[in-house]
Amino acid sequence: MQQIVENRSKCFGCEACSYSCPAGAVSMVSDKEGFYYPAIEQEKCIDCGMCQSVCPSLNPDVFDAEASFYAVRVKDQVLLQKSTSGGAFSLIAGEILNKGGLICGAVYDEDHTVRHILADDITPMRKSKYVQSSLGDVFGKIKEAIDTGRTVLFTGTPCQCHAVKKLIGDSGNLWLASIICRGVQSPVYWQEYCRFLEARHNGNLTYYCAREKIKTDDAHTVLYTVGQETYKTDYMKDPFCRIYSKELSLRPSCYSCPYTTAVKDFDFTIGDYWGVEKEYPDLADGKGTSLVICGSERAEELLRRCSGDADIRSADPDNSMQPALVSPAKEGFLRKFLMKDFASKGDNGDSDIATILKKYGV
Repeated sequence: MQQIVENRSKCFGCEACSYSCPAGAVSMVSDKEGFYYPAIEQEKCIDCGMCQSVCPSLNPDVFDAEASFYAVRVKDQVLLQKSTSGGAFSLIAGEILNKGGLICGAVYDEDHTVRHILADDITPMRKSKYVQSSLGDVFGKIKEAIDTGRTVLFTGTPCQCHAVKKLIGDSGNLWLASIICRGVQSPVYWQEYCRFLEARHNGNLTYYCAREKIKTDDAHTVLYTVGQETYKTDYMKDPFCRIYSKELSLRPSCYSCPYTTAVKDFDFTIGDYWGVEKEYPDLADGKGTSLVICGSERAEELLRRCSGDADIRSADPDNSMQPALVSPAKEGFLRKFLMKDFASKGDNGDSDIATILKKYGV
């Protein structure tokens, strides 16, 4: 086998192929843009085809499920404050935890790496990350938990949800919650940005949040702590976030994403409710409202059980179809120049992130 996905720009980097290989022939290696792709050791490959059978890109889902749309906001004001939008993830996860289940979500590691973990504490899983997370050995942990009778809620990008579904199969104990995703940035790019912040402020980065809810602005404040000082700025004034919002730093497959539809074969799709002011002006107060799309009957039932803890209202799909539910991100002509600059490493092995932020984040 020469390669898994012939067109590299279609690879999601979900790591399902690497985990599934019985011969250990597939590893994930970063390219010059900092995105990870499968590399095959041909001498180890036994041509079993397992890697291709679990690949979401090669085995597209058929989105034929019906979907129901809801505007959701938790009643607990402390929990709402800790959430990026309306707290729907915490609400749904809480229901799974109350039944003895586990949650799999993305967190920042000690060195700021974004990775998925399986745990019963969802605190570090809250807040948007905007960086491609590593699934690593979490596939095996999910399978082990399900095999022992535990319920698991997996939350991640649509392609990651699809990968988990392909690997684990249709299990009544597996719940899938896809975030409304506009694309992911490379882990290496993110790590170099973290080092840039530390050099800029002469200290260790101990906290970072791209969507902090310290003002009634629907969590559009960037907040980070280096050393003993905390810094904050508006989301669109932060060059790193502006580059992301301009869709210049996304994984190549994000520009042809097949999951940009409201109807997905997952239990939930969760994100910000864009357009809530058109339908529910009283919720357009800057405190955040979640859009929850239920793609299964059991998801509807679970959400109904949460009605005592949240304000849950039917939502009009026409008012809530944000771009990520309609079409993929657009690859602007500046992306190739940004990535060319990023690939040009200095003597220390890092890119000139300061120049990149200044040049493309204006």
